[in-house]
Amino acid sequence: MGLRFLLAGALLAASTGCGSPERPTSVDVEALEAAIPASLVPEHPEAVTVVVCPEIAVDGLGPVSCTAIVAGVDVLVKVTRPDRLDQMEVSAAVSLVRATDVADEVGGRLAADLGGVDRVTCEPAVRVAVAGQEFACTVVDPTSRAHRFVATLHGPSGSFGLELVPKG
Repeated sequence: MGLRFLLAGALLAASTGCGSPERPTSVDVEALEAAIPASLVPEHPEAVTVVVCPEIAVDGLGPVSCTAIVAGVDVLVKVTRPDRLDQMEVSAAVSLVRATDVADEVGGRLAADLGGVDRVTCEPAVRVAVAGQEFACTVVDPTSRAHRFVATLHGPSGSFGLELVPKG
């Protein structure tokens, strides 16, 4: 599953004179890099910590590759050059796993073992679905006791193993 988003044309650099009707010749890379986090992870743009794009000529051919660090994982981001409406498409061939979805699954798995579950929270808010990524989860049972677990992703499907963290 890939992520695809359109960015508005405000990313074009004003490389022509003020008030000039001519179209700029390059994309404002700083504005593009600043817009990509909200495009890739709209609910949690803070999960994208670094974005690096090369200079982008408006009239070039084909998409351009940028790199982003999403939840600690390097992700290749493909950016199309501006179309005739000055819109650019941003896409990344990654799947994301949200902590709320992991928490729901953890609660379901542990309900029988703990005699019910009152609350489950996991963090960070999002991870890239690659093997080895971890969520720290806290499960509160019906007696208000908290249990800590680590959910470790197995790969792109979002499946995970669950391990109790020993007290101490």
